[in-house]
Amino acid sequence: MCAASADPSSASPAGYPAIKSANWIAADHADGRIMVWLMHEGEARQQVSAQSSGELMADVTAVISELRDCPADTPILLSDDSLRGGDTGTITVPAKVAARPMGDATLGTHPLRLLGGLSQATPPAVMRGACNRIAGFLSLNPDWDGVICVAGATTHWALISANEVVSFQSFLTPQLWHGLAPCLGIGGTPVYDRTQRAELTASMDTVQSKPEALAARLAELQATQGAQGNTGAARLWGLLLGAELSAARPYWLGQNVALIAPAPLDTLYQAALDHQGVPVTRTDADRMALAGLVSAWRAMTS
Repeated sequence: MCAASADPSSASPAGYPAIKSANWIAADHADGRIMVWLMHEGEARQQVSAQSSGELMADVTAVISELRDCPADTPILLSDDSLRGGDTGTITVPAKVAARPMGDATLGTHPLRLLGGLSQATPPAVMRGACNRIAGFLSLNPDWDGVICVAGATTHWALISANEVVSFQSFLTPQLWHGLAPCLGIGGTPVYDRTQRAELTASMDTVQSKPEALAARLAELQATQGAQGNTGAARLWGLLLGAELSAARPYWLGQNVALIAPAPLDTLYQAALDHQGVPVTRTDADRMALAGLVSAWRAMTS
């Protein structure tokens, strides 16, 4: 087992030496889930995941303890989408994701590096864990230009040119869904068959034709909650995704679009973009997260 303490130290002084180690731990926290990989250079030797309880460092400690044959001084590189304010710092776009800042700490006897993110003044926005996924995508697809949609609790649409994030727009669509669904008597997101997809796209059309009527359409969902059966969730997603795609239209219209999203958001966003006639490159969110961590590790150990 890999021992660790749940008490991180304060950041190390500037000039902290580069960590030289072929063995390390890649850790990613996003959307209430922690994923940890025991690495040898760029190769994942073990993988462990768990849901987050909200106590990040204690949760990371618990997940790391499940790794086998892991020395207690193995360095950790952590991408955390929950950090806010200026915990590890951000750089302002336009910027290369490879240039994101990094904070130094310790987790027990483990050296710990915390990846920072990107920020934008107008419109105000901050991107952290999504920045790591974008870095992973670009490391696997060098010289790719277009728009990357990273869906999660906060969804980000990022314009990419010459390996830089030029600008980005953020949306709280999934958080709105989870906040509204209980009020409307809607259960969990169903498995999407043809009927569910048709309900989603019909609701998209409704809100996109009259965006100012979104609140009224939501009230109609509430009024018919007893009669909508399994379609309520699809209708709610359609209304919210329709509003998001209308606002994000300057990003996806006429662009190459890559989608990085966990299930079930990958299916939902794919259906919404298909309905707009947008060709989409769909990727695996965990693979992009690990690729981003590997690219950061190689940069800091080279």
